[in-house]
This record gives sequence, structure tokens and C-alpha cells, in this order.
Amino acid sequence: MQKYYVAVIAAILFFFFVITAIRAWKARSQSQEAEFSQPPMALDAPGNQLVKVRAYYVASTYADNHLERIRAYGLGIRGLAHAIVFEGGLQLIRKGERPLAINKSAIDGLSTTQVTIDRVTESKGILTIDWAQDTTKFSTHLRVVDLDDRAKLIAALETISNREAK
Repeated sequence: MQKYYVAVIAAILFFFFVITAIRAWKARSQSQEAEFSQPPMALDAPGNQLVKVRAYYVASTYADNHLERIRAYGLGIRGLAHAIVFEGGLQLIRKGERPLAINKSAIDGLSTTQVTIDRVTESKGILTIDWAQDTTKFSTHLRVVDLDDRAKLIAALETISNREAK
């Protein structure tokens, strides 16, 4: 009988912690939504497609703080994506989530790194696109496993943004 009580108490505590985590995630998402407007889901003027690669969307963070994940507008969920570079910018089609579009005029910089928020890869395994919306600066982190696809994506982004990846 005592094991039953311990199991019930443990289940109640687990449920309490899950509810607390969900509420904290939603509260942080709502406070971020108050800080900036929703990023575009489509490019203003896409133009011709330059390259399309399969990628993993790792995270979007504030440009000055790569340890704070953007949760607002569905940007907090990582997963599979297609990164499509058009003459007018980058379109990310994320599986199960809303698309993210970064117009070429919004791109501030490109870099490669080995680590971000909660992901560690091989050297230069993560591509970071720094971009701005209104007065807020963001960094979107992508992982492209195929080396040829990664090189094509970086080259296409360098072409449209007139910036060299660091």
C-alpha cells in the first residue's frame, strides 16, 4: 500500500513539473511576441530559385545572445526543413511549423560555427544567418549535413547578401 502512495505522489509531482514547464514556455513566448512582430512567412519578391537543400532548423536566437532561443511565433521548435535560396532571400519551409522568410535586404551576416544553444556538431557544421526585423536582430541556425549542399547553400547566400561567411 505504501508503494501505491509513493507512486501517486511521484505522478502528481511529475504532472506538476510538466505543467510548470509548459506554462513557462508559453509565458516566455508571449513576452517575446510583445517584443517584436511576426517574421514574414513568404519573401516580398522571391525571383528565381538559386538552390534548394535539405537542412535541419536548429533554432533562432537573438543575435547578441545565442543562448536565448526565440520561442515566439513557432520559432522555438527545431526539426527538418528545406532551405530555399531565391534571388530575393531565404525561404525556410519547416516540417510541421510555419515557414520563415528572410529577405535578402534583412541579412546582416553569415557565419559557420560548431556550437549553438543546445547543438554541437563537427567543425563549421552549423550555418548562422544574422538578420534584422524592424529594430530587433536575430540569428537563425541551420545544420546541413551534406557537405556539397552546405557549400551550395553558403555560396548562394553569399551571392544574394553580398556578405562572405566567416
